[in-house]
Amino acid sequence: MPNIIIGIINLMKIATWNVNSLNVRFPHVQEWMEANTPDILALQEIKQINEAFPASEFQKLG
Repeated sequence: MPNIIIGIINLMKIATWNVNSLNVRFPHVQEWMEANTPDILALQEIKQINEAFPASEFQKLG
């Protein structure tokens, strides 16, 4: 009798978004993240210095 291996495949959601200014688009990004819950979100063209990045807002989103 063959060995049967039952596995669970965990899928990961990876998203990328060219936001063209995070300050302007953050409400849209926040709404999209809440609706889609990606595991990883890569943002391009955020046009923001490190000190102004809303890290705490992203931490609240998970």
